[in-house]
Amino acid sequence: MTAELTAASLVVALADLALIAACWKSRTVLGGVLGASGVALVVLSVAGDASGPARESSIAIAALTLVIGSVLYALGQALERLLDNQHDAQ
Repeated sequence: MTAELTAASLVVALADLALIAACWKSRTVLGGVLGASGVALVVLSVAGDASGPARESSIAIAALTLVIGSVLYALGQALERLLDNQHDAQ
């Protein structure tokens, strides 16, 4: 079970880092903050002395912050495109 949790932690951390890089490139803040908090949760769950349920919960919360951050990033990008298109039409 420990190997599976470590693999899941690695996947979530890499996805959070990709979200941070995308937010850095597009200069958005909220998605990057959620991605950074997800990375911190993963690092604390792996490096800390957490038991099984606590470790699973922190990885699940990190995955949830990844999903919320990704949705906010996508909504922000869609809104920016909408506003740019509206400005071009005038």
